[in-house]
Amino acid sequence: MQNLCLKRGLAKIYTGTKGDALNIDKNEVLRYLGYRDQEIDEDLDKLIDQCIEEVKDSSKPKYIYKVFDLERVEDSLGLQGSNLAFQGEDIKEHLKYSERCALLAVTLGVQVEQKIKYYNRINLTKAVIMDSCATAYVEELADQAEWEIKKEAESQGCGITFRFSPGYGDLPIEMQGTFLNLLDAGRRIGLVATETSILTPRKSVTAIIGFQKSGVESKARTCEICSKYDECNFRKGGGVCGS
Repeated sequence: MQNLCLKRGLAKIYTGTKGDALNIDKNEVLRYLGYRDQEIDEDLDKLIDQCIEEVKDSSKPKYIYKVFDLERVEDSLGLQGSNLAFQGEDIKEHLKYSERCALLAVTLGVQVEQKIKYYNRINLTKAVIMDSCATAYVEELADQAEWEIKKEAESQGCGITFRFSPGYGDLPIEMQGTFLNLLDAGRRIGLVATETSILTPRKSVTAIIGFQKSGVESKARTCEICSKYDECNFRKGGGVCGS
């Protein structure tokens, strides 16, 4: 892990290795596969274990985050020293009690995505399981990054909000390119956005985390703000995706 001195405005980078120590929770994999407490046969159980190890071996987990002071001018909200202005009311509500925020970008790298594409051609079942394993893994990596950001906030006498990503609520997904440019994420961790604001590599996450005033109770993350709310199979099944 590469630890940079985190003064405000400097980036902190985590670079993992193949077989990184982070775990992939098999229960989370099963949830992403749509299982709801059903028994699974021995062959499937073994295949999931194999896919978990293969995803870990083919991933290069990395994340980068940077802390910015927030700037409020009348009804606008942005980051001091940058050209990024937050659009929409949901992000303003999310950062209502925050004076600073962290921009976070997380990725598993391109190799695991290439593996999934390979199995899509020769073994669709394995491709689906690999995809679910990678989703669980990138969420675990994002949780680790959030824990680290929380510790940094606590050292400044603050709490944190939950992760709020471009595309949630009325925060435009089109901000992805500017977001990643501010972190220099393409050069530093290999994460960029396409012209249509899709993250590439695909198994990646971007998020905004507010450094909230001490003593303010953080709101819980809810499905209602998600851009996938109407089409989400997890919600329709009475669950949540966890992201």
